[in-house]
Amino acid sequence: MIQKKNGIVVVGAIFVDIKGFPQDIYVPDGRNAGYIEYIHGGVARNVVEDIANLGLNSTFVSIVDNTALGEDVKQRLQNRNVNTDYMKSIENGMGTWLAVFDHNGELAGSISHRPNLMPIYSILEENGDAIIENSDSVVLK
Repeated sequence: MIQKKNGIVVVGAIFVDIKGFPQDIYVPDGRNAGYIEYIHGGVARNVVEDIANLGLNSTFVSIVDNTALGEDVKQRLQNRNVNTDYMKSIENGMGTWLAVFDHNGELAGSISHRPNLMPIYSILEENGDAIIENSDSVVLK
């Protein structure tokens, strides 16, 4: 079977989880020393990375922040051989989930920022025919 250029195309959002963990007893209205993790996520981003990790040809159609963090997300996908030709860097292009955990590892509070995904529509409007024509299958998430 001959694989098409874009392989399995995944269309969807990127989220970055920002998780904070205290070193000691968590004090909600105090200053808490601890550590913070940035975790690349979003169901569509996770799916396209998993496809690439299986050694399959994959393409991601999405938007990403025009920041160093957004560039890091894109670079990680490229390092796993995901085609990122149809990713657009824009202001507030990614979702974020900020979560603070207490000393027992339980969620103490969170805030979620959801991205406006309409710019993905413009990517599909401009390149949709070529994306689909050169794909083996498409995953919309």
